Amino acid sequence: MDSRINLTREVGRDLWRYKWLLLLAIITVISAMSVIVVTHSTRQKTSEYNQLMAEQDKLDIEWRNLLLEQNTLMEHSRIEALAREKLNMKRPEPSKEKLVRQP
Repeated sequence: MDSRINLTREVGRDLWRYKWLLLLAIITVISAMSVIVVTHSTRQKTSEYNQLMAEQDKLDIEWRNLLLEQNTLMEHSRIEALAREKLNMKRPEPSKEKLVRQP
């Protein structure tokens, strides 16, 4: 009578006996890894979204500045148009213009 236990066979039998628990453990580990991957991806997307929103804010500010500049430039032409219409002013001919230089 040999009282030695074959450890490999006993481990194999236990694994087979508790195959559902082993399967659940594997599924749990896979699920945990999936949560880690999705969380990492979500953080990257959130960071990218924040960068894009900051860029959008900069572009909005630039757009407002360009509109202000456009309005300022249009104001000169508006003044000129009002001077022509209401005050009957006109631009002098080049031959009648005189340049004054400062020393």
